[in-house]
Amino acid sequence: MNQLAIHLTLHGAIVLLIGLLSGIPYGTAITHKKSEDIVRGWRVAHSGLSMGGTTMIAISAVLSNLELNPVLGAILVWSSVISGYGFCIALPYGAWMGHRGLTSEKPVQNKVVYTGNMIGAIGSLISTLVLVFGCLITIW
Repeated sequence: MNQLAIHLTLHGAIVLLIGLLSGIPYGTAITHKKSEDIVRGWRVAHSGLSMGGTTMIAISAVLSNLELNPVLGAILVWSSVISGYGFCIALPYGAWMGHRGLTSEKPVQNKVVYTGNMIGAIGSLISTLVLVFGCLITIW
């Protein structure tokens, strides 16, 4: 496994860990019969980060099989890492503060969630496009 794959595995495991730990307030919100919005926020944090971290680890497993030049390999890895950490800020913080961050409107807590969501979404889009491109050039 190359260095980039190791980095992606490490950061994927950290994102997965944060997702798993988000299951604690998720379960607490359910057992304490919190509002559906609070439960949903923690469910999204728990499941979204767990899936995101797992996806990063899965990509790291195939990274060395892709015929990507070093620049595209770095873009794939670091856009995934940046995306993961953007969501690590947005999702638990949004659940905790009760904001979804779907717009950049006030209050500042919502702006923080929105910014994390945008960083996560853009990073995911970039890494997925590079992954698809890498797969295509490898099979052709």
